[in-house]
Amino acid sequence: MAWVVDHLPDVDLVRVVAEGPADRAQLRQLTRDAIAAGHARRCARFLIDHRRTVLALGTTEIFDMPRRGEDAGFGPDLRIAILVDADSPSRADFEFYAIQCGNLGLHFLRLFFDADQATAWLTADRAP
Repeated sequence: MAWVVDHLPDVDLVRVVAEGPADRAQLRQLTRDAIAAGHARRCARFLIDHRRTVLALGTTEIFDMPRRGEDAGFGPDLRIAILVDADSPSRADFEFYAIQCGNLGLHFLRLFFDADQATAWLTADRAP
């Protein structure tokens, strides 16, 4: 999997655009890169575009990925929107991941199929 991390200053979001087959190690590195960019820009809002990503993970790996209470030092303003293609072969895996996050109380992460809806959610209700 390859990815590009950038900052969208007009909406103050860190955007990650990824593509290709993704294993657990790559997803962890993508996360570390996004966190570093967020801290560098003092930005706690992330748009993770996985529309061209295919997960190469088993159910157990997906189940174990979320960590309860991890906000990576961003506090209550943290929001993560994961954008996937509705027709993606990995859609069910991304949905399972989002459900698992919700079950663990990680309500700062949501799954979207529409980029405009994801951006609207990310830019609303910012902490002062």
